[in-house]
Amino acid sequence: MGKETMRAIKKDMLPVFKDVHLADINRSMLLTELDKVVARGARVMANHLFSSLRQFYNYAAAREWVEANPLAGLSKDKIGGREQTRERHLSQNEIIELKNALPQANLLHTTERAIWIMLATCCRVGELSKAKWQDVNFDQEKWLIPAGNSKNAKDHTIYLSDFAKQQFQDLKSLTGVSDWCFPSRDGNNYICLKSISKQIRDRTREAPLSNRTKATETLILSGGPWTPHDLRRTSATLMGELGVMGEVIERCLNHMEQNKLKRIYQRHEFKSEQFDAWSRLGDRLALLLSTDGNENITVGQFHKSA
Repeated sequence: MGKETMRAIKKDMLPVFKDVHLADINRSMLLTELDKVVARGARVMANHLFSSLRQFYNYAAAREWVEANPLAGLSKDKIGGREQTRERHLSQNEIIELKNALPQANLLHTTERAIWIMLATCCRVGELSKAKWQDVNFDQEKWLIPAGNSKNAKDHTIYLSDFAKQQFQDLKSLTGVSDWCFPSRDGNNYICLKSISKQIRDRTREAPLSNRTKATETLILSGGPWTPHDLRRTSATLMGELGVMGEVIERCLNHMEQNKLKRIYQRHEFKSEQFDAWSRLGDRLALLLSTDGNENITVGQFHKSA
């Protein structure tokens, strides 16, 4: 069960049902609480909660803790609705637009660095927010994302391109006195995991929220609003355009191989191929940031030699 789902269970379910016997909890009671999650706009989280609860009740029914699963026969369509796969990614022209828009966005300088690091490393915003300087090795040009910070609970090593390394070095000049790459205000922990996303969201909305930045719309690009996770999709797309094999891109994204047999028997880690992929990505980003948007950028096509 994911950390976010466990947090949601503690927040939305346990306070309501902590004093209710498991066998006395019925479908109507569960759906009432799930509806409350949907009502506050968290449809995806409602679906995650539903899936986890249904799995738990299948386990409980198998052990006769309850007579039957009260959520049996229901699907996500009846809870938060069918989830659409998000496909937004930034085009190369939009990356140039982003560079030109940042001076007007009034972002924290650390957040500007975060944007380029996410693009250059394919990392998740939460992984970057929790990064420590002890895991960034400039001499070896590596950044280790510890298992405790990664989504699949496995260590992930990112080979830093010259571009990514420069972004981290610029960041260290801002936050290097702390143990954390993105420290909280008191410096004793990492920033709120929603901080970077909120800053970007505030600048891709049409109207300002109360007591928040007035620099709204400054980061809306020609393709529309975007999120930090769209940067990860952008990085993967760019790698593909630059001739990187899909399997290597999956390793750079730290995705777990879905085929169990391949996980067991194919142990090649594609380390040199990943190094090359991040280098190509970094070189492309450096090229894009060196232009003013008037030049034509040609996507190179690379082929593996026989």
